[in-house]
Amino acid sequence: MKIAVLGATGPSGLQLVQESLERGHEVTALVRNPDKLSHIDDAKLKVEKVDIFNEADLNSHFGGCDVVMSCLGTAPSLFGMSTLTFYLDSIKPIIGAMRKCGNTRLVTMTAVDTIPQNRGPWIFEWIIRPVFLSSVLQSMSVMEDYLQKECQDIDFTVVKPPGLTNEPSSGTEVKGAEGQYIEGTIRRISRRDVAKFMLDCIPLKQWVRKLVSIGLPV
Repeated sequence: MKIAVLGATGPSGLQLVQESLERGHEVTALVRNPDKLSHIDDAKLKVEKVDIFNEADLNSHFGGCDVVMSCLGTAPSLFGMSTLTFYLDSIKPIIGAMRKCGNTRLVTMTAVDTIPQNRGPWIFEWIIRPVFLSSVLQSMSVMEDYLQKECQDIDFTVVKPPGLTNEPSSGTEVKGAEGQYIEGTIRRISRRDVAKFMLDCIPLKQWVRKLVSIGLPV
């Protein structure tokens, strides 16, 4: 496949780029700082500098791609003291450029529990979520709503992992299900496992226009 990857220089995006290349796909990494990918020497990788918030800047790079994939992310605001609009601000130009270029397949990632479920460990529900994660999860939730309500012409899949690690792939099959969380899974997963699931789900019709929480079995 020909894949356009946004957020390719981040820890999750880098794993997606590397996994894609190992599978033999052609990857166009659309980044703000191309130097961060200079260590990857692969003929199937093209790195382009873009403004991810500029639809016109994305237009010229989406044409001919089989799928657009995004691992874009941002830092949270402490105690939710300021409202984040990053995820909506970034997905709108992506969708606009996809429509102009005739692309329909999008795979992006957010996180489990973008809508509070109050079933995690108390330290997560009462300290980590409200202090460190509330602004990011809320911004992700707004993006999810936008895709579900205004992008029915786009074959999107939103992959929702739990806490991310930089460990190697577990080698275990990743479970996926609609909803905010999967019972019977651990709350940590490697970024490489997430990258593998994102690539595996591209051809699967069952995940089209769905929010898919993923996890590793206990």
